[in-house]
Amino acid sequence: MLVAFAATLVGSCAATGAVGTPDRPARRDALRAAGTFAAVLSERADLDALVRYDAVFLDPAPYRPADLDRLRAAGTLALGYVNVGEVEAWRPFADRVDPAWVLGENPDWEGHRFVDAREAGWREVVVGTAARAVEQRGFDGLFLDMADVAVVYPETADGVVALVRELRAAYPDLVLVMNRGFPLLGRLEGVLDGLLVEGVWVRADLASGGTAETPPAERETLLGHLHAFRRAGGAVFVIDYAQTADQTAAVRAAARREGLPVFVGDVALGRLRRD
Repeated sequence: MLVAFAATLVGSCAATGAVGTPDRPARRDALRAAGTFAAVLSERADLDALVRYDAVFLDPAPYRPADLDRLRAAGTLALGYVNVGEVEAWRPFADRVDPAWVLGENPDWEGHRFVDAREAGWREVVVGTAARAVEQRGFDGLFLDMADVAVVYPETADGVVALVRELRAAYPDLVLVMNRGFPLLGRLEGVLDGLLVEGVWVRADLASGGTAETPPAERETLLGHLHAFRRAGGAVFVIDYAQTADQTAAVRAAARREGLPVFVGDVALGRLRRD
């Protein structure tokens, strides 16, 4: 899952010039040019705050087409959240998920159930209902969460790849950013426009509900994925969960050294921080 508040800079001219064009190459350029971004996934964020960012990742439910028009007019690229690996109990389409498709409960998030992407019915729900709602609200792209279902259940990898490819075919003008899903990246070359990684420096500790510093070896692995994806021409983003002011300053300094846009948020990604 995702982010909170980063730096309070105005959107770059490169991003502003391309937003609003219903064309994937222009949106992809804007995505790559984004130097600041925010992710708010559990509440509606204040539009006056969101327009300060080059890009924002949002749960689509609380936003109307007029809200997206305002973001677009400000030069802010907006991506709507789509969960490709789970069904959340509160989604309006949850009752369309056949219990036979469910792999199990996600112990880290109440109300989340892993779903088998090899099932054509689940792919139809994601492509035709969840993603369609994002497109119809006027978002510029899709933020694809929980591709790591293919890590928890490796046998589903083919299904997740098929699902992402079906999203690409169904929404050719939208940009696609995926959260992690590292084993799948080689099979999605040319399909994805961006990669997001959480917890490069400070990660969420879902077992305790708190946070923990990411071990150096794991950090280097995560940075390796990000830099490789960027070298291949994609956009990259980091969500980090630093909590104290000193920790947050250190994370932002490290991200600048790596040349990576970072958003520092609370574990629930429910607010924009101002530290």
